[in-house]
Amino acid sequence: MSSFLLDHLRSVFSPTSVSELAQSIGEATAPTQKALDGLIPTVTAGVINRVSDQEGAIRLYQLLADTSFATDPTMSQLVGTGNHRQKSADSGNALLNQLYSDRPTHLAESTAQYSGVGLGSASTLTGLVMSVLMGFLHQQVRSRNLTQTQLTALLLGETDSVRSAIPAVLAGSLGWLIGTPLPASTRSLQPETAPVVKNGDEPAGAPWWRWLLLALALLLLLFFLLRGCQDEKITRSVNSSTVTDSVASDLDGNEAQVRVGVDLPGGRKLSLVEHSFNDSLARYLANKNSQTPRLFTFDNLTFETNSARITAQARPHVDDLIQIMQAYPSLAIRIEGNTDSTGDDALNDPLSAQRASVVKQALIQGGIAANRVTTRERGDTKPVASNQTPAGRQKNRRIDVVITKL
Repeated sequence: MSSFLLDHLRSVFSPTSVSELAQSIGEATAPTQKALDGLIPTVTAGVINRVSDQEGAIRLYQLLADTSFATDPTMSQLVGTGNHRQKSADSGNALLNQLYSDRPTHLAESTAQYSGVGLGSASTLTGLVMSVLMGFLHQQVRSRNLTQTQLTALLLGETDSVRSAIPAVLAGSLGWLIGTPLPASTRSLQPETAPVVKNGDEPAGAPWWRWLLLALALLLLLFFLLRGCQDEKITRSVNSSTVTDSVASDLDGNEAQVRVGVDLPGGRKLSLVEHSFNDSLARYLANKNSQTPRLFTFDNLTFETNSARITAQARPHVDDLIQIMQAYPSLAIRIEGNTDSTGDDALNDPLSAQRASVVKQALIQGGIAANRVTTRERGDTKPVASNQTPAGRQKNRRIDVVITKL
């Protein structure tokens, strides 16, 4: 199963970034990667478990609303500056401590024992994962204007996929943090065996309503059995590779988006919106007969108004592109910035160039080599819709990605 929370954390703690992080904390790469492979789903499950009761849900929402979070850090920031890294780790451990008083040290101890990293390193990694996760949830709450109820629904929807990613060795000793799966109901749907009444044993003049009650009971039983079958069909459809993201639909006020599971070379899995830029790109790359050049419009990439800052809501789509490029190491692209025809060309053209450059820098910060990405300023020279309507102008303000090498 895929999880947008785990996908985001894994995009931040990518293999290249983990190697640099391991060096910065004085650990070997392999045990550091093993520690993070356990911590990412375990810490996430701990946060999800906290919203399983009303008090915990209120506490988490208050933390996300009241805590001053910086922008979502890149791993280069966490690796490059020791003070920044330690501050982020300390903040993450403090947040975890507010959700589970006096317990974070137990998680670090279990992680150190499981992975082989030192206890101090395990504590640092625990704090970093928690810090990045809470910062991402803070962005989701703000950018999507989530209520406490909506946040709770969003998190609980991730429960099964997150728990299934926790290594069994850790799960066995951390039930206090991750919770335990609800036991399956053991009640049988089969009716109790009615006592056999031999001919002649029925008292004379048995009331007719007994037979009516029996018929009604059978009808009710049939209703519940059919309903159970329907529920089973629904469950199976949710667990298939294509699912409807109804939570996103309810929260965003848009039509439900269909997400598809996409397998990448190297064993990575992404959950992508069907027919989106990243989904189309991944399918194009999986086709051995694909030709270059090929242009794709980055349709779900948005920027803050009149700026080159990528919105928090669009950042996960950039992270997905990073993972796709990591899975195809020979892939090279050109990022083209486009604007609409309103306003001054002297302002629009540089803005389109800046936006293309910002996307390139985001890819580089995610571990993509700079020589694999070039940029081009298009301005308003390649409209795809009329500039006479707001909808048309919005389509023209876009980023195109051209595949230049496979």
